[in-house]
Amino acid sequence: METWNRDELYAEVWEQPLVKLAPKYGISAVALGKVCRKLQIPIPGRGYWAKKEFGKPTTRPPLTEGKDIPFVQRLKFPSSEPPLSSATADAEEVPTDPEFLRIADLESRTILIDPTGARHKFVTATEKTMKRAQADAKCILEQSRDGSCLDIGVSMGTLPRALSIMNAVISILESEGFPVTLQNGRHGTGVQIFGYRVQFSIVEKLREKARRQVQEYSWSRTIIDYEPTGILEFRAGEPLYSRKCRDGKTQKLETQLSSCVGALLREGRSQLISAKLAAQRNLERQAKERENAELSRQIADEEQKVRNLETWVSNWARAREMRDFIAELENVWTRKGHDLSPETKNGQQIVWMKQQADRLDPMLPSPQSILDRKDELNMW
Repeated sequence: METWNRDELYAEVWEQPLVKLAPKYGISAVALGKVCRKLQIPIPGRGYWAKKEFGKPTTRPPLTEGKDIPFVQRLKFPSSEPPLSSATADAEEVPTDPEFLRIADLESRTILIDPTGARHKFVTATEKTMKRAQADAKCILEQSRDGSCLDIGVSMGTLPRALSIMNAVISILESEGFPVTLQNGRHGTGVQIFGYRVQFSIVEKLREKARRQVQEYSWSRTIIDYEPTGILEFRAGEPLYSRKCRDGKTQKLETQLSSCVGALLREGRSQLISAKLAAQRNLERQAKERENAELSRQIADEEQKVRNLETWVSNWARAREMRDFIAELENVWTRKGHDLSPETKNGQQIVWMKQQADRLDPMLPSPQSILDRKDELNMW
């Protein structure tokens, strides 16, 4: 067993990503991150390595003395025999596409709400509408669905906060070139990111207030009463699968604006990646269809050649049988004393039979026959 060297580990985690450093110590990147937190060693945040790779400015907090640091031991593991393959590390390398780098840049910013800043027209219109709105049974203000109101589901008490956060988010988005639009119906607030529309909203979390039984005819049902908690949640994307940022015990949404905007950009990037994958799959499907069509044509051609061969073999065998029969017939008629000269009926019959055998034989030119004109009848 060995103890961790804080100074050495601090230097190492700022030289390379945890996923590449972890094999040296024979543990996973997640486990190494936990060790750093226990030893109060700061580690690079999200987007740090991508920005560093592209020469963008980065910050590195100093290693403080720490307070009440626990005694952490580790197994001695030779770095020459890492348990994780390099393929595992490569699979977790940081993306470098332009969209990801832009997300990393935005998420690394410290964005604060300017109380003296201008109000966006959508925020102003929403405030007027919602201050006149009725609250439902859960004390949540009912939203307008005519396309004139931002998607905000909160109580009257938290409305000012929600509007302020929405205003800041919209201002950041539009300053970055991502236009925000409103549409009719539920979930009508959206922003165009990387060519795809991403829905977003702010809702207030509820908690159960009470339960009561209501008698209805011969049966009863449970009614649950809810009340607002004052906790706001920002949602980016489809309601059922949205990315979320929420008020915490120490951090309010107002201090998580970069994460809110980052969640929207991540959702837009996800849609972009999905569309590219779908397009790639479509190209692969079309290529496979063309490949199958060509294969089908080749198989059909080959099958036709086989049928032709079988026909030739069959006709050749029939032609041989006919000639054997004709030769035997000539012998029989000769023994019977029939005249087989070309001028006689039997002689003409023999000549005609030999012509039919020659017509079947694929080895010989086909003599002319009235049967060659059979196709003329199909023209009428």
